[in-house]
Amino acid sequence: MAIKINDIPPEGLTVQVENVIDLQIEGAAPAPFSATITIKPEENGIFHVSGKASASPELECSRCLKRFAFPIRDAVMEFDLAPERLVNAPGEHELGPGDMDMEFYRGEELEPEEIIREQLLLAVPMVPVHSPDCKGLCPICGTDLNEATCNCRRNGLEHEESPFAVLKKIIKPEKE
Repeated sequence: MAIKINDIPPEGLTVQVENVIDLQIEGAAPAPFSATITIKPEENGIFHVSGKASASPELECSRCLKRFAFPIRDAVMEFDLAPERLVNAPGEHELGPGDMDMEFYRGEELEPEEIIREQLLLAVPMVPVHSPDCKGLCPICGTDLNEATCNCRRNGLEHEESPFAVLKKIIKPEKE
């Protein structure tokens, strides 16, 4: 659902969008989302975008690899959307405080779903974990340490067992 720039009235345009979105995150399945955004024209082809978005993508825990729902409730959108031609101006430009809250668009149409997708991606953690106290997987046998224990010796590897034993001598030489 593209919005033509010329069709946006001076008082702004509010759009409600509900659909399924693929955040293209490794381990994440496409998720339904809902959002309300307001696009209000300003000067020089710049638009002010505000609104909220909610979704519940299914992510993969980075410690134990279990899938879990990660609810995003009312992620706030508040930024300016400027034409890409403003960036391509020749010469050097110093970024001001307002420039950090600016996105860019190309062409004569705005795609609300792409704007919403970017904002939802900002709400997803870089390292998703289903629980802060997740123990993860055993690095030796792969047992999920949240469900069972294993007999692997993870702590206190002997020097000849560890492939990194040489580093210990380099970083902290043993006393003779």
